[in-house]
Amino acid sequence: MKTQYIKALLLLCTAAGLIQSATSQTIEKQASSPPAPVAISGANAKPVNLKALSKDISAEDLRILMQSYTKAIGAPCGYCHEENTQTKKMDFASDANPMKDTARLMIRMTNDINNRYLAQLGDRRYAEPLTCGNCHQGHTSPPTFEPKP
Repeated sequence: MKTQYIKALLLLCTAAGLIQSATSQTIEKQASSPPAPVAISGANAKPVNLKALSKDISAEDLRILMQSYTKAIGAPCGYCHEENTQTKKMDFASDANPMKDTARLMIRMTNDINNRYLAQLGDRRYAEPLTCGNCHQGHTSPPTFEPKP
C-alpha cells in the first residue's frame, strides 16, 4: 500500500513540475484583482465549447466549479477567459486566451490522477481527491516546494 502511495505521489510531483515549467513560459499576465464571481448569461443557458468538462454539466454546476477554480488559483475569470471587446463581458466560449488550453490540460491531469491513480489506492487516507488548490494554493503558479530542514 505504501509503495502505491509513493508512486502516486511521485507521479503527481512529476506532472506538476512538468506542467509548471511548461506553463511558466506562457504566464505573463498576472492577475491583479481578486477572483470575481462567475457569470453565465441566462439562467438556464447551456454551457458551450466544453472540451475538458462533461458536456452534460448544468450551468449552475459549471458556475460553482469555475468559482472553485478562481479560488484555487487566485485569479479572476479573465485569467483564462477572453473579454469581448464590444460588449465588455466575458466570452466564456472563446478559445482566444492561451491560458484556457493550459487550464484544460490541468483539469484533465487532475481528473486522470484522481480517477486513474488515487482511485486504485483503496485507503481513503491516501485517496482524497486532488484539486487545483492542492498545488496552486491560491496562486496562478504553484509555489515551489520547500522541504522542511
